[in-house]
Order: sequence, then structure tokens, then C-alpha cells
Amino acid sequence: MRLISSVRAVILDYIGRRPALRSLLPIWGSCKDLIKLHLKTFGFVLRVVLPLILRSRERPLLFSRHVGLGDIICTFPAALELKRRHQGMACIYSCHADFACLPRLGGVSNIVAPFNARMLKTCWAFLFTAVYQFDYGDKNGASSEVIIEAFGRQHGIKLDGEHPRLQIDEAVRARMQSLLERQGFGKGPVTMIHPGPSWPVREWPRDSWNALVLELQRRGFPNIIQVGIGKHLDAGMAAPFYFSGVISMVDKLTLEESIALISLCDLLIGIDSGLLHIAAALRRPAIGIFGPTTPHFRFSANSSCSFVVSNVDCQGCHHRLPCLHWITGCPHDIRCMKTIPVSEVVQACLIKLPPA
Repeated sequence: MRLISSVRAVILDYIGRRPALRSLLPIWGSCKDLIKLHLKTFGFVLRVVLPLILRSRERPLLFSRHVGLGDIICTFPAALELKRRHQGMACIYSCHADFACLPRLGGVSNIVAPFNARMLKTCWAFLFTAVYQFDYGDKNGASSEVIIEAFGRQHGIKLDGEHPRLQIDEAVRARMQSLLERQGFGKGPVTMIHPGPSWPVREWPRDSWNALVLELQRRGFPNIIQVGIGKHLDAGMAAPFYFSGVISMVDKLTLEESIALISLCDLLIGIDSGLLHIAAALRRPAIGIFGPTTPHFRFSANSSCSFVVSNVDCQGCHHRLPCLHWITGCPHDIRCMKTIPVSEVVQACLIKLPPA
């Protein structure tokens, strides 16, 4: 291995000192990623797809939504209906490896392809009875419906916008209950916060979060736990948030453990993210803080989540054309999130929280 690493270093150094060759490095990187995806896909076909066909004597269904924790959950109502229409045929769900537990918890499939399915959908489509790709609801135009309804409409299914239900393994739930007890959370309401990270335009200022935490503690709600991970799949690593008196579980839990923990807490407070969709799927109380996105395009009117929404004129820019959001940047210094008052979020929390 040392010899291979040394040879590789010499080759890269040689290329790096020659501009003509250096310009080829991005192309080689793309080709290498493509080769890896082809090999990963071929291995999955040999290990999973072909044995499944031989056992069941029928070709399975393929569902695909690669990223977006909340988006993946929002595809489940349509996927379950499609599965029913195919009379319970075996199915495979393709998504990012970080979200591989979700199709199982949503009752869609125990078989997950934890990678981008584009090769399965093109080179190996003949192995599947049908391939259902779920495209982002407002990707090519302004939003006009709840994203769950949009995912259903893409495949001729009429849905009511209600979130699917997620099932939790009792052993995982018991483990999280034990964690709360070890932290001294045995008495009183337990509040969970999720400040991010996300795209910068979705984040509520750190000072606002700190003021919210202090106010909740002052009002008799000291049991506060922070969850999430220290990076965003697209935006990368972020500086961690730490709050006095708050137990941090950031980067300490699996996604399935985080889901179980949400099911045990009395309230989740967070920015627009997948954890709010988890709370909705678990029918747990939650407060969402929204600026560039609009909650009624994300959640049904009957959701267990409530929302504090910015009142600036440009609120909801993500759902309009032209779309001014995290890709193009905000020309207004993200004032939608920066002007949401802490007092308004506190009042929303007090409505949801049981007595201290």
C-alpha cells in the first residue's frame, strides 16, 4: 500500500507541474467517480437484485430519491400507493447511505440501494418491473401544492398531503429513553432543538437561538437537548453551535436513534429541515422557523407542526420565479431569518409545551 501511495504521489506531482496535464485532473476525477458508481451498481445487481428476482420469480420495483431527508419521507405516501397497485411486489428504494434506514421505518422497503440510482435506472432498467423517480416538486417552477401531493401527482396518484407514519424499533426507543434518564431528564418536559447546519439562508442567527434557550430555561424548561450533525451534505462542515445548559448530541446519534429520541421529546424546535418532517411523521409537536421557504408547501394543514414564518415582503422566495434561494444567494442579507423575533418563537413554544 505504501508503494502504491508513493507512486500515486509521484504521478500527481508530475501532473501538477505541467499546466497542460493539470487541466485534465477535473476530468479524471469525474471519470473516476463514474467508474466507482458503475462498479458499485454492478456489485449491487449481482448481490441483491438478481438473487431477489430468482427468489421471487418476478422483477422488483425501483423507487429513487437520492438526497433530502425530508424529501425522502415525503415520497413514501406515493411509494406505498404504487406498491399497493403492484399488489405487494418486492421493491428497492435508492437513496443516500445516510438515510438508508428511512424506507424500512416508513414501511416502504427493507431493501435499500445506498447510492445514486442513475445507473440502475439506465443500464439496468430491464431488471425492474417499473422505475419510479421522485423529482423535487418545485425544481422547475413555482410551488403550488404540498410536496407530498407533488410527488404523488408525478405518478398519477392523488394524495391528501398527510405525512406517512414512521415505525420505531422498541429496542432503539428504550436505548434513547435510557439516554434521557442518564442526562437527568426524568422529570419535566424535554425540548429538542435543531439549529442546523443547513443552507445559510435557512439558518436562524446563533444569537437568536441562544436567547431562545435562555428564555426557555428562565421559564422553567431546563431539559433541552440538541441534535443533528456537524455538516450538510451539500454545504459541507459548519462551525458547531453550543449553548449553556444544553445537552449536545450532535454527531453522537445515528439517524434512527435521532428519530427515536424525537418520539420521546415533548417538543422539537428547528429550522426548515428533515427533522421537522420526522416530527410530522411521528405526530410529535414541533415548531418550525421559516424564511425563504413556506411551510404550507411542505406540510399539510393537519400536521402536528406549527410554524413561525418571517413577515418580510420577499418571504418564500424559494417558491417563486426567478428563484432567489441558497443556490443563487440572497440579495437582501437573509433578512427573512434575521428579523424573526425570539419572543414570537417563545410564544409558539409555550403553546405546544406542557406545563413546566
